[in-house]
Amino acid sequence: MKRKVGRANILRRIEELESRSVDGSGLVLHSPAWLEFWMRQYHLIETGQEHVRFTLEGARAVMQATPDNYQSAESETPEGDLAPIRS
Repeated sequence: MKRKVGRANILRRIEELESRSVDGSGLVLHSPAWLEFWMRQYHLIETGQEHVRFTLEGARAVMQATPDNYQSAESETPEGDLAPIRS
């Protein structure tokens, strides 16, 4: 009987930990869908549209996923590609 109680306790603790591994997006942290969500939110901010409040992890992920030579949407080339920064 003691084993079942111990197992239930472990399962409960795992569920608690899993519930902490999501943020305001409701998605699993650092998953492809999670990164896509935060990249979309960043685009909404850039274009002045309504967006959700960024989490620290979301902001870090967007910064890490954004190339160093990225410019905002206003500086896109006619082909739709982002123009590299010119020094």
